[in-house]
Amino acid sequence: MKINIVLTVCMVSALHIHAQTGAFDPTLDANVTVLQAQPQETWRSAYMWYPGQLAAFYQQQCIQLSEERCVNVDYPGKFFAKCNRAYFRQEVHLDKESYIRWNGPADVVLSVNGVELAKNVRELTLPIGSYSLVFEVVTDNSLPCVIVEGAELEHANGWQVSMDKKYWTVPESSPMYNKPYVFPDEPQEQIARISPKEIFPVCNAEVMDIDGVRIGKNGYVLIDFYHLEVGNLAFQAKGAGLITVRVGETPEETFERDEKKLEQYPLKQIFLTEGEVKTVILPDRALRYVALECDKGAEITSIRFDAAMWPVEHRMRFDTDNEYINNLFKMSAATLHSSMHRFYLDGLKRDFLPWAMDALVCTLAGDYLFGDQQLSKNGIAITLMPLNPQYSDIGIPDYPLHALFGLKQNYLRYGDLTTSIQYKDRIVQLLDFYASIADENGFVHGNYGNHQFGYTPGWSIYNGPARKGIAAYAQMMLYYNYITGAYFADLWNERTLANKYRKWAKDLKTRIFDYFWDDDRKAFINGTMDDGVTIDNRISHHAQYWAILAGLFPEDCYDNLFENILPNLPNYYEIVSYEKGYEFLTYAKAGRIKEMWEYIYRVWGDWMNQGYTRFPENFKPNAPRADQLMFYNRPHGLSLCHGANGVPVVIAALHGILGFSQSDKRINEYTFRPELMQLKHVTACIPIKEGVFKIKLNAVGESSIEIPEGCVVRMVTGTNTKQHVWKKAGTYTFQLEGM
Repeated sequence: MKINIVLTVCMVSALHIHAQTGAFDPTLDANVTVLQAQPQETWRSAYMWYPGQLAAFYQQQCIQLSEERCVNVDYPGKFFAKCNRAYFRQEVHLDKESYIRWNGPADVVLSVNGVELAKNVRELTLPIGSYSLVFEVVTDNSLPCVIVEGAELEHANGWQVSMDKKYWTVPESSPMYNKPYVFPDEPQEQIARISPKEIFPVCNAEVMDIDGVRIGKNGYVLIDFYHLEVGNLAFQAKGAGLITVRVGETPEETFERDEKKLEQYPLKQIFLTEGEVKTVILPDRALRYVALECDKGAEITSIRFDAAMWPVEHRMRFDTDNEYINNLFKMSAATLHSSMHRFYLDGLKRDFLPWAMDALVCTLAGDYLFGDQQLSKNGIAITLMPLNPQYSDIGIPDYPLHALFGLKQNYLRYGDLTTSIQYKDRIVQLLDFYASIADENGFVHGNYGNHQFGYTPGWSIYNGPARKGIAAYAQMMLYYNYITGAYFADLWNERTLANKYRKWAKDLKTRIFDYFWDDDRKAFINGTMDDGVTIDNRISHHAQYWAILAGLFPEDCYDNLFENILPNLPNYYEIVSYEKGYEFLTYAKAGRIKEMWEYIYRVWGDWMNQGYTRFPENFKPNAPRADQLMFYNRPHGLSLCHGANGVPVVIAALHGILGFSQSDKRINEYTFRPELMQLKHVTACIPIKEGVFKIKLNAVGESSIEIPEGCVVRMVTGTNTKQHVWKKAGTYTFQLEGM
């Protein structure tokens, strides 16, 4: 058996390097059946809740699900606490008699002009007049929320919400939560029913049709479902003895017999009685491969994998004459979709938890691919620190500093200032808190908090920085937070607050250059070692890309950075982790499109060429296969479905090939600087807050763009920066020059 298993690993490793079908996402695969949910009553309105509370309850659900399935779970830091009580109020004047109805979990009590109605009342007719409406919602262990329909009360922006009747803000809401009898914190996934892609009889077994096997005494089969998702394996079985089921992301993991090396708890064996036909539905597991073994013999039929998929609309389209690039894009989109479960999650198999950097870097692509604003906001909510943050609340010191990056991305993509207003108290508290814990130079250190986890810019830190010293990149993140705080304060018309943040940013910028800029090498050093004193003169990519994102890196030094510094960093192409979405934004900003795609071919292309269907948390392209799959010193620790590494290819397509960018000063103004490289044509749809851009680019001949109402578009068509400017909706033609 041992020899057969080893041979089969080699066989499967070779077989799954076949040409990709292109159907990387199960919901787009013609061979997958997406089950339709039972019809539910819908209202014109949607559920409302206190901002961040849905994310707080979702997070607790993820923790519970993770602990039930995943072996190694560690979660530093504190987050926004869930609350089981909320109040919703609105003043309304009715010019005619109006009928209203409402629903919510547990106890929902409406007070009309201070008079409480009975708890069981869920509808009311109000005469002409003026009313003060207050809903009090109290729950046991679910989200306090309410949905109201009638009397023009449907829009959440007309309401205010509070957890204590002291601080009131605009409630959160999302159109997808418009079913009055399906509460927002209930499971929202749809089921994609996946049949086996291939079945490999390893020992004493034969394949029966496309979804069945006959296994003899001590027989063994390996099943490849092609799609890596989380869900339930199901089948029918008859025979005798014990069926052993093992699952994994790779053949190696699926054949692993040492349960101490597994990332998910092993499944219980299934006992068969002679003459019995048993229907088996196994608990949730993340998997692509399944191994079935039987000690006495069995027929196993109707094998299927019911994957739980977050319902999305595929909004962005990108297609070229190069099928290899197309497949990289599709595989990236599928990677992001697989990670969507209440949040953009970390490793699907390994922990199934939302993490700050992962959740927000995913929005850089997911906001265009799927446009699920609420999912993005859930990531923002858990990235911001709790209300009234304390020193003991710090987990990973730099992670809360991702929040304002996500908030600005959210505002530019959706044009919705409401989100920042909903989280205004936590934004202000976060910035004030970081200013309060900074040293005399305004720097934040990596050794804060009770957990002492240290800075975590990514896993590719072989060139530094030190985790618990004073990292240059973290100061740049803080600088970015200050200028973004000023950006939002201006939008809130709070000039005093904006000026305070701008002063903090100006002072910090001066010290960043004083302490971290190396004028000889024209790059930023790492900062200090763990003692906070010894200078770390090494250069890594983290400080460089954060400096570009924050507008700190001198543009006249770009050539030196991309031509001399980055390519010569040790392990720069050998150890690649999940921060690359951020970094590739800087490649696009610096116009280094060809270099970005060369990097993608070298790393992401290599992974796809090896036959995988999702992208992992980090890459070691030149390492042996066993080392590529190892993480945290565990042989199967690398999660092969990690949303953050689905981002770089989308950025390389959107901001690279299409050359898309948006003004942050006039957010209805967009610019395109296409770079087709060796491509002959590109067709794309890009969703924006005003509608959709539809683009057809041809290296030779006429190109076109369709523009929705309400935006201004600049098309830069060649090396001479020739611009076309269009200000009205319509379809426009142009020619690319010097492509």
